[in-house]
Amino acid sequence: MAARSTGMFPREGFDLDANLEVTTSDTAAAVTLKNIKTIRVVVIGAAITGNGDVTFNIGGKDVSFGAGDLDLNGVGIAHVRGALCDADNNVKYTLTPGSGTATVTKAFLDMVDG
Repeated sequence: MAARSTGMFPREGFDLDANLEVTTSDTAAAVTLKNIKTIRVVVIGAAITGNGDVTFNIGGKDVSFGAGDLDLNGVGIAHVRGALCDADNNVKYTLTPGSGTATVTKAFLDMVDG
């Protein structure tokens, strides 16, 4: 399990480090995704209105967040099985405003089981 963070989520034990930050550019992940049992996708400071969404592509597996998937602080969390991430080892997110808006402050992967 990931080490406890002293940063934004100390109680939950999230380890949000810069090596696992996700951006809007296709980037090779710092780890081999298909070797990780569970990957946590964390979006921070997201603002989504209307039918907008934020879609993460984690090694070929898509995970989408809509307005209803975020807490009041704009934080959304989803989990992906690493075994499903076999298309490639790239990660990125895409903002799709639709008829609304979609913005993200930060986004990270967290290795829950490895």
